[in-house]
Amino acid sequence: MSTRLEAHYDDRVYYFTVVEKSPQKIVIEMYKAPYIFLQQDGVWRNDVANQLQMVDGLIAAVVKAID
Repeated sequence: MSTRLEAHYDDRVYYFTVVEKSPQKIVIEMYKAPYIFLQQDGVWRNDVANQLQMVDGLIAAVVKAID
């Protein structure tokens, strides 16, 4: 999955690629930084191991762009 996608959030466009996707886990690369999101209770959240944490609204925009 190396297609570049875009997420729209807060009047900005964020470009990213999907590295891995499963029903409970999404791994993306955005501006050369890896992000891992885990689905918990129906909501996608940052993995605690992420070096950088993404805000919830942008996570939702990324998930929407992937689906």
